[in-house]
Amino acid sequence: MTKQQSQSPLSVPETVTISDLRRNPTRCFSDATVEVTYRGEKVGYLMSSEQFEIGLKILAQVEDPEVLKEKLGLTDSWLKSLGEPGQP
Repeated sequence: MTKQQSQSPLSVPETVTISDLRRNPTRCFSDATVEVTYRGEKVGYLMSSEQFEIGLKILAQVEDPEVLKEKLGLTDSWLKSLGEPGQP
C-alpha cells in the first residue's frame, strides 16, 4: 500500500493497486478510505465497515430507506436501526 496523493477529487491519502489487493487483501484495509487502482486508473475504494454503515445511514436520509433496502439487499434489522436514537 502506498501513501501517495490521489488523482481523485476526494481526499484519499492511501492508494493500493489491484495486484497488491490480490496478494494481501487484509493488509490493504485501514481506518482510512483507500483508493484502489488498476493500471493507474481508479476502480474503487476500500473502507471500514463503520464508514460504510455510516454512509448507508446518511444515504437513507436523502433516499427512501425501503428502496435502499430492496436495491442493496439490506436486512429488516438495518431498516429498524435507522430509527434508533444516537445513530448517525
